[in-house]
Amino acid sequence: MSDPAADDAIETKPSRGPRWRWPLILGALVGGALLVGAGLGLGWYLFYRPIVNVAVQLPAPPPPPAPPGPDQKQVKALEDQIDKQKAANKQIEDQIAALKERLKTDVCTIKDPLGKTAPNATPMPESAPSGRKSEAAPSTAPGMRPS
Repeated sequence: MSDPAADDAIETKPSRGPRWRWPLILGALVGGALLVGAGLGLGWYLFYRPIVNVAVQLPAPPPPPAPPGPDQKQVKALEDQIDKQKAANKQIEDQIAALKERLKTDVCTIKDPLGKTAPNATPMPESAPSGRKSEAAPSTAPGMRPS
């Protein structure tokens, strides 16, 4: 095959001795540590610090002391408001009493079944309006009997 002496002659290169790789390893370790430290510092600054600042706050200061006595204007305004409310309550109680009295009567039957005495009803006009063109009988609502 081939001559071993020739292979040794081809592969023999001048060697520089052992390579010193420790500066590369040390630099990679220091650089990695710096990157991890920068990441932790940035994470603390952006995320943890605002959360802790919000969660740990000083309590609110106590309210200022109340004045020594009640204000006469406010007392007068409150008394007037109470009087107005009592008057409104009295009106409502009167309305309730009137409605209760009406409920004591017979509410299931009509007093005037033919509807002849309707004081608040508007009377129907006797003649048809001029805009109507036909003389058809007015229809009644369903369920109602024509009178």
